[in-house]
Amino acid sequence: MSMAEIKPRNIKFNLAGEDKRNWFNGDPVATAMMDGASVLFPIGETFFIESVVHFRDRVTDPKLLSDIRGFQQQEGVHSREHRRYNKAIEAFGGNIAELEARLQREIDLLDAKNASPEYRLALTCAFEHFTAMLAEHVLEHPDFLEGAEPEFARVWRWHAIEEAEHKSVAYDVWNLVKPKGLKGYVMRVRAMFKATSVFVGQSRYNAKAFLRARGYDRARYTVWGVLRFSMIRPGVLRKTLFEYLAYFVPGFHPWNKDSSHLIEKYKSAYEA
Repeated sequence: MSMAEIKPRNIKFNLAGEDKRNWFNGDPVATAMMDGASVLFPIGETFFIESVVHFRDRVTDPKLLSDIRGFQQQEGVHSREHRRYNKAIEAFGGNIAELEARLQREIDLLDAKNASPEYRLALTCAFEHFTAMLAEHVLEHPDFLEGAEPEFARVWRWHAIEEAEHKSVAYDVWNLVKPKGLKGYVMRVRAMFKATSVFVGQSRYNAKAFLRARGYDRARYTVWGVLRFSMIRPGVLRKTLFEYLAYFVPGFHPWNKDSSHLIEKYKSAYEA
């Protein structure tokens, strides 16, 4: 169960207007990497909600039912705000519909293969772990967004807080409905490999598409710049490797890492 209150915050961010194509401290690569991840959220979080809510009628624990409602509400607002975010950044260059279509094809493929509700939930657990570990990295390192345009920084910290709050909801539902024994573990691991491929592959593709559309089409940006951001400086994927590998431990649970102090540190900035 969640160790934090899952509190939906119905905030609308003001991102439209002047050209902020390099909103991340003037760095086109860092900006494109964050924008590339944002493209995934509207479609992805709708998928997450559907995957969890599918099993709601099998949940009897009042606390978990409350957590599911909070999860659904938070993810719904995330989807809405990232659609608004994506509309704002499209003005800086890039075709959001085209990039979203690539992710939608992954979901269509699941439909074509008649993927089970359990496997869809396992994918959601994997993606939720990915977003939670990246969110906690943002909260653990205040300097990560140092120099970023303030409203964009607010979006990402808000999103990070709520991802940390609800990080165990899908997993708690999974523990109720998963296949028994080794079959469940294998499904969970297989889903993480697929989620890793989709999240890393699509976010990098999106970032490169933004860079090219914004006039940064040389390899120093689209190849070496993207690799540097991921693995060297700030090296987000490298620095979160331990948390990523923890997912493969049989006794894993998202709250094995207590991030409640990070939530408490930042959430007051988003209270009404």
